[in-house]
Amino acid sequence: MKINLNSPKYLVISLCIFISVFFVNNINSAEGGPCKDYGECDEFKYSLNDVESLQRGASTYINYCYGCHSLKYSRWNRVAEDLQIPEDIFFENLVFDKSIKPGDLMVGAMSEESVNWFGVAPPDLTLVSRYKGDDWIYSYLRAYYEDSSKQYGVNNLVYPGTAMPNVLLSLQGNQRLVCKDVPVIARNGGEKRDVSGNTIYQEKCGFLKVEDGTGKLSKEEFDDLIYDLTNFLVYVGEPIKATRERIGWYVVFYFLIFTALSSLLYREYHKDYNK
Repeated sequence: MKINLNSPKYLVISLCIFISVFFVNNINSAEGGPCKDYGECDEFKYSLNDVESLQRGASTYINYCYGCHSLKYSRWNRVAEDLQIPEDIFFENLVFDKSIKPGDLMVGAMSEESVNWFGVAPPDLTLVSRYKGDDWIYSYLRAYYEDSSKQYGVNNLVYPGTAMPNVLLSLQGNQRLVCKDVPVIARNGGEKRDVSGNTIYQEKCGFLKVEDGTGKLSKEEFDDLIYDLTNFLVYVGEPIKATRERIGWYVVFYFLIFTALSSLLYREYHKDYNK
């Protein structure tokens, strides 16, 4: 059977394949590493059009993270412009070194001796969302727990043995690993029950729980703060991302319209061949 690759049917199929590959590649590129002892990473849905969230995230980053972790592929004035913060207000409230100029890179102030202090130099985080994934970052920043065997008294379920101290401890509070009674799962995926129909429980450890009253923020407030911080890191990793995704939809619509018009044009040309 001879296949006419110029027919409208195959043009539509080709377009569908193109769109599918485009979106699958985007999804795969956003996948982060596994969250190890934490289990499945918590799902994070960024909102790069939420300027207020990005502003709060920038404030949190500069106040709590920038002392160790640079953003050396970003410039101060570009961040201020993208986050719609007037440059004078931005520099007055978020830039603590008065020698910094608007066009300077955000190289940080950490000494080169930091590798001797921490055992490893604090990495630059400009592209951390690109190679770790936003789900990973969001889970990691909320997965610290007390561990007296570690140098800084904390460990992390997502990145066991992390060399980074929990700089947000005062906001989150003391988080510990606790045990809970959880339902026993049967082979069919349901809960196991005894002869009386009652659910069978077993003790399981490794759950995170914040000690009440030890943090400045509630659990919901802290989760919101980490959301904003992660959202900012997603923006920093690709400042043009929101614009690129918006333009991408126009491109898809263009191909759909182009395919429809091409199909109609093909039908008109095909009439001449059938005469």
